[in-house]
Amino acid sequence: MIYPQGNAVMATRDTPYLQIGETKYGKPPLDNVGHTNLSLEDAARLCLISEVLTQRSNLTVGPPFELAIVPRNTLAIAHQIKFEADAPELSAMFETWSSAQREALYRLPHFTWEQSASD
Repeated sequence: MIYPQGNAVMATRDTPYLQIGETKYGKPPLDNVGHTNLSLEDAARLCLISEVLTQRSNLTVGPPFELAIVPRNTLAIAHQIKFEADAPELSAMFETWSSAQREALYRLPHFTWEQSASD
C-alpha cells in the first residue's frame, strides 16, 4: 500500500511501471516506449526522460532528479545517481529526445491536400 488511504498502486503488463503523483505530463513516453523487455538501464533512462519532459509542462516538477536502481530479487541499491539542474546529462537527454520527436513529426504521412499541392 502506497497511501495511508489504502489505495494500492500496481504495475501491470500494459503499464510495467509505477508512477506516483501527477501522471498527465510524463506518462506518454512511458506508455509509448515502455515495455516489460526493456533493460533496467533503458527503463531508468525512460523514467528519467519522463521526469525531464514533465518539468517543461509542470512547474512543480524539477531537479534534482534522483535515480536508484534496485535489481529484481534484491533489496539493495545497485546504482544511485542525482542530477542537479545544471547536469549536462539532462540537457543532452532533452535535446536528443526532442530531436528524435521532431524527426518523427516530419516522417509522419502527409495529408492528402499536401500531396496534391506539390503536384
